[in-house]
Amino acid sequence: MDPRVVSIVSTPSMLVNTPILPGVTEIRLGTYVFLDASQANIIGCFDKNAAIVLTTIISKPTDERVVTDVGAKGLTIQRRAVGITATEGLGAVRNYEGVFISRVYDEHALIYNKEFREKISIGDKIEIIPNHICPVVNLYDKAFLVSGDEVVGELIIERRGKLR
Repeated sequence: MDPRVVSIVSTPSMLVNTPILPGVTEIRLGTYVFLDASQANIIGCFDKNAAIVLTTIISKPTDERVVTDVGAKGLTIQRRAVGITATEGLGAVRNYEGVFISRVYDEHALIYNKEFREKISIGDKIEIIPNHICPVVNLYDKAFLVSGDEVVGELIIERRGKLR
């Protein structure tokens, strides 16, 4: 019996123009709509990422360490260590080239970067591009739609936490 549908999940292959295998009739691009830090590594830039986690700088306890108010409960602890999606750190800081989350605890993230520390202040908001957006989306009840600096809508994440 010949299958009617041959379905694959493969965002990375769509980003690098990999030829689709003969017989594939459907492609489900999980993170393609959002992109994340691992996908940004494939395309070579972080300016196309649609999903970010907004966090606040809450402490600058040493001359290189910065503490934010989001941690593993908001970013996960996922690293992508090998292959074309390999990432540095636990998330990229948007608009600060070469700055990444170094460590996460339950509710805090640490960034070790002296130059970054000197540019920001306690209370500043920064945007984190998660390494892998799929599990991050599952951590939140809502997503906010932003255009420029304006919140233009809100989405309830209806399938959040529905794993059984």
